[in-house]
Amino acid sequence: MSDLPDAEFWEKTYVTGDYLNHWDYQFPSQELVAVVAAQFPNQEGAVLDIGCGAGREAIFLAQCGFRVIAVDISEKALEIARQRAGDVQVDWRQGSFFALPVEDASVTFINDRGALHLVSESDRPRFAAEIKRVLKPGGSVLIRGASTDALEEHFTPITAESIDTHFPSHEFSRGPVLPITLVSDGGTLD
Repeated sequence: MSDLPDAEFWEKTYVTGDYLNHWDYQFPSQELVAVVAAQFPNQEGAVLDIGCGAGREAIFLAQCGFRVIAVDISEKALEIARQRAGDVQVDWRQGSFFALPVEDASVTFINDRGALHLVSESDRPRFAAEIKRVLKPGGSVLIRGASTDALEEHFTPITAESIDTHFPSHEFSRGPVLPITLVSDGGTLD
């Protein structure tokens, strides 16, 4: 069983606007912009924004010409995202990390800004299995989140050891685990 806060928690956070004080941001993250600027991923196939929240990065990816599927557990978050998107075309879907409403082997790139760090070590195999299920062979995943033990009361650190354990090399290849600062309008997270 997951120790993720339930859908009610996320719904309330978006209904009250409390998300604005913690993880919302006016612009897409610098690391995602850098990936797109490097012309990676290619624009063949769909991209998935997992735990898309209010949709900032899904909208950015769609504006760059990608066919985007964006998933969040909160209907209110998706409503806010739809309003933000205006005429920008994104396929918004409500669902869980552990049962993504996405077809098998249907996406070439997955954007994760702060989803995996919400998943306990014991639930990460389920998360990784869903990533493997929806990702096309040769596809890529960009994962970002808390990496230090100092934040363990809120997040499960994302470390090279955890990535290697839950995304084993016989199923995935990985690039470097790099230090970054996640920036939101409410502050920063290493």
